[in-house]
Amino acid sequence: MKKRSIVTIIGSVSLMLLAGCGSKNNDIEITDDNASSNESVQVQEEATDNASNETAVNDGAGNLKLPASECEAEIDKLLQTEEVKPDNEEILGEMAHCVTASRILDDGNGKVFAEMENDRRASIRRMILNDVLLGNTPFSGAIKTADSDAENVTTKIPVEDAVALFKDVYGEENFTPFESEQVKDGCIPFSFADGEPWNSVEHMKYYEDEGYYLFTGPAFYSDNSGDTSFLGYADILYAKNPESRYGVTLLYGRYRDEKIKVTSVETSSELQPSANKTYTGMNLVDGDYSTVWAEGVQGTGVGETVTLHLDKKQLVYGVLICNGYTENDKLFSENGTVTGAKVDFGSGKICEYEMEGYAVEGADTEYLAGMNNNAVELDEPVMTDTITITIKGAQKGEKYDDTCLSEILVY
Repeated sequence: MKKRSIVTIIGSVSLMLLAGCGSKNNDIEITDDNASSNESVQVQEEATDNASNETAVNDGAGNLKLPASECEAEIDKLLQTEEVKPDNEEILGEMAHCVTASRILDDGNGKVFAEMENDRRASIRRMILNDVLLGNTPFSGAIKTADSDAENVTTKIPVEDAVALFKDVYGEENFTPFESEQVKDGCIPFSFADGEPWNSVEHMKYYEDEGYYLFTGPAFYSDNSGDTSFLGYADILYAKNPESRYGVTLLYGRYRDEKIKVTSVETSSELQPSANKTYTGMNLVDGDYSTVWAEGVQGTGVGETVTLHLDKKQLVYGVLICNGYTENDKLFSENGTVTGAKVDFGSGKICEYEMEGYAVEGADTEYLAGMNNNAVELDEPVMTDTITITIKGAQKGEKYDDTCLSEILVY
């Protein structure tokens, strides 16, 4: 991930079939299905009276069955309160990591975690089990695993232990294995794997009231090819739950599509229009990666500047700069790219950054943009309404020495 700050990269995990493990408890029924190689596992909830079946609301606990609209209202309410530093920050952060790293919110829709489609729940289950077995997370030791199979690099996880953990973490009530979860002899066989994309959150903040916690922060998508994009602000809501071993249960999550507005862009120079194309500074904030700002001086434009004026003075964490002419690989290769930039956020907060930029033959605009996004991030956010970017180094293209930037996003 092309970022100034340090980001932990967590690989994805996969579940593989493996025979033989332990016994099942009386709460789990395993049945054979001749039409499928998967075995079905259902958690049978014991009958309770209506009062206890609704939700556990005691000792200041939150509502574990809060509908999505009320979750949204609770998040919006908490965002208006003062930031806190909770004593249980480590477990809150670990649960939030399971949500973001499993990418269950990537479709842009908010989710009540316990009510998600089973494929989504399978994704968060994989990440929970991954973190259980990593050995250095708050979930470590939550499950006593059976013997591993060294030949297949798999670990056998007792289903009853896993189901109890899923319930504590995100309120799973009726565990049914997804097609990737091949349960046999009371075990979920598990193996580590790398290579899939991940999401991460920077500059986490926490808010709290009597029944809930809120985790929030700017979120990014990344993959091993170098693709990076801004997802919005992750808002993850937890219900306080004294019946969970962790004291909280994941309740709801969303990516809040909220971008800092740039009202005007001032540039030290710009290339003159040609072939019905313009190269103005406003192309940098139009949301279109096929339009660019190009400096207009002789040479590669070292020393040229772009100044962003925000709609108001506000808290800024960083900027995501898309390097080069990303409309297509031909234009990218023909034109210049930035190799070094200085970003002045105001109030003495300045970052110098080595920029990356490269093309892939046949890549479309979206793919090129993702590959060439560079996140320049402050260690601590700053209140500002003006950001100035100076070209400190540039490399000319195969045909032109006009240095180009496609887009700048402030977050």
